[in-house]
Amino acid sequence: MRSQLTEDEARFVGAERVARLAVVDPEGAPRVAPICPVLDGDTIWVASDPGAKLDSLGREPRCALVFDTYVEDWNLLHQVRIRGTARLIEDGPEWDRGKRLLDEKYPQYEPQAPMRPGRTVIIAVRIEHVTSEGF
Repeated sequence: MRSQLTEDEARFVGAERVARLAVVDPEGAPRVAPICPVLDGDTIWVASDPGAKLDSLGREPRCALVFDTYVEDWNLLHQVRIRGTARLIEDGPEWDRGKRLLDEKYPQYEPQAPMRPGRTVIIAVRIEHVTSEGF
């Protein structure tokens, strides 16, 4: 079991615009949502408005992320699966850092979905387990 991305995996994860986040809902069932992530070292940053995803992570912070590309030539498929533990950040210096990283990668946040403390929660997922295919 490895807990760090390789250079190629990190480059791939860092460039992906969309990934999937899996959480466990209050009934113990899996829930999957698309996210717009940012990789920063051993942490994945995501912004979220209040809702089921945050409720689930508040009860059970363990989660999984999938970054992948699909092409018809299956020899060219790439996939990185990450398991980690999420922290919900509502304000303060870490919130500011996550917002800055997300704004840099997704400039459409400010005009289309502005992030504000008290309204937007920043999710910081610490990478704990990595598997991949195609690297």
